[in-house]
Amino acid sequence: MTDRPPSPPTPSLGPQTHDPALETGIVATTEQLAAAVEDALGCRPDDAVLESLLLELDRHGYVDWVTVTRTGAHVWDCSESADRIGAAIATAVADRLASWLEN
Repeated sequence: MTDRPPSPPTPSLGPQTHDPALETGIVATTEQLAAAVEDALGCRPDDAVLESLLLELDRHGYVDWVTVTRTGAHVWDCSESADRIGAAIATAVADRLASWLEN
């Protein structure tokens, strides 16, 4: 596994351009996501571990890596993550149930 996420379709390491899609979505850095987990669950995941998890989720299409900030922080678009993860869980449960009923 590499330490860097895959390149986004249009890298934007320079000045940021206005993207209306990012204004309505759930876009956050790894650090911001770790802070949100800490607020919700009362424990903070290690940023490096969380970033590794986010990279794997990106590889499988559950989150989208957007860019890297000027300070080197990765920015993630989690706007559709709940729907994508929910659909994957529903599929897995349906497959298990079908397998159980067949036996």
